[in-house]
Amino acid sequence: MAASTLGAAWLVNESDNLEKKKPKRIVKHKKKAWRVTEIEDVERYLESKRLDERLGAPFEERPSDSLFVVDTKAIADQPAKSEPTRKRKLKEIGPLKCYAILTPNSAVQDPLKSRNRVRLPEERGDPLLRKVMEERRARGKIATHFLQSMKHHQENVEALANKKKPERLRTTFDFDIWGEAGDYLMIGDKKVSALDLSDPLKTYTMEKIGKRIYGRPKSMFSKTTGLKQVEVPHPGTSYNPTFQDHQALLKEAYDVEAKEIKQEVKTRRRLGPMLKKIPIQRKEEQWWSEMTQGLGEEEEPANGAEVEVPCVRPTKPKTRRQKIRAKALKWQDMRRKKLKEAKKRLLEFDRLRSIRREIRKSEELTVKRMETRKKEKEAKMFKPAMLGKHKYEPPQIEVNLSEEIVGTLRGLKTEGHVLIDRYKSLQRRNIIEPRIRQTVVYKYKHKVFTKRSHSEPKGLKVGKRNNIPVQ
Repeated sequence: MAASTLGAAWLVNESDNLEKKKPKRIVKHKKKAWRVTEIEDVERYLESKRLDERLGAPFEERPSDSLFVVDTKAIADQPAKSEPTRKRKLKEIGPLKCYAILTPNSAVQDPLKSRNRVRLPEERGDPLLRKVMEERRARGKIATHFLQSMKHHQENVEALANKKKPERLRTTFDFDIWGEAGDYLMIGDKKVSALDLSDPLKTYTMEKIGKRIYGRPKSMFSKTTGLKQVEVPHPGTSYNPTFQDHQALLKEAYDVEAKEIKQEVKTRRRLGPMLKKIPIQRKEEQWWSEMTQGLGEEEEPANGAEVEVPCVRPTKPKTRRQKIRAKALKWQDMRRKKLKEAKKRLLEFDRLRSIRREIRKSEELTVKRMETRKKEKEAKMFKPAMLGKHKYEPPQIEVNLSEEIVGTLRGLKTEGHVLIDRYKSLQRRNIIEPRIRQTVVYKYKHKVFTKRSHSEPKGLKVGKRNNIPVQ
């Protein structure tokens, strides 16, 4: 047991003695013998001596009590341990072997007595002062800052105990993430939110199948728009409308078309001067006049004429009297401002009635603004929101002219499309964002090559073409 625990660093291997060769008999007074001198046995002996100094006396000189222990205690029947975790395994294994060289395992005393080290808190400070403090503490006189420090420490411990623990990671959703904490009931061995028990079908599913029925957030039931899923069409779109309804629908379509025409005329009027066609000759003349503008205006001075430089006079420093006067004026200005503020503060007491009136007006204005915002918010529920980068474009009004109305469904000319109507309805109700049709444009790289008839010949020798001699 001792050999297995203490290692085999200093044990002598018997097989080494058997395989050990007989040393050669060499003349030692020659310089040639220095190269083949073997000192391995000497080094092994010195190494064992140094190891004995570090660990104490050699093993053959130690008593048996220090090497072996007689076990006299019986092992009690212990309950079967659960499977150890990773941290528990590391704790049972102990410190890593790579840290063993850092632990002191030598019995040799430190030769340097006054070696620098980190002193303990009780060793720091003046020893005389520490002795006086201990005597005072024995008499019951404790410093105020020490008592305050103990009080703060106790408060920190209580605050840490009352600190709200962080929420657990939601790896297994066995609870209602939308409900309140603690709103759970146990059905069998399952945990169910109390909000889920309102429906008996959920309870039955949980009891029989064992699958969790999750609650839904309240925001899921909040309406994002005030529009209806299917809006009632205008009565003028009927196959047999009244004259007034049909004229009203025509009026709406006319207003939309007139607004578009007006916007188009406005755009043409603004962009008209920029879209004029100018001849190339006139365009070149305009460009030349713009580029040469201002080149001949600047006249350079003659070589003999001297350029007049404006005379800049240096600023004179202030005298002592001027500095004192400026300081006095500054103090007078500050004193006048303070008196003015104090006088204004005193006058505020005389206008308490007007201040109350101003406060009442501001409160009325605040209430009025709140009502306005509320109305704007309600009106916003009936308009499409800006969900993407594209703006919602309302569809064209589906209208038939007077000559197109025949009074029967068989001969009626249909306007619009059902799918387009449903698609626009989804956009109006903020279910999907407004989109535009994406077109993919393929740009192919042009292949450039030189024709054989236009390329210069390469690799031909001058003078010996088709075996014709050069003259």
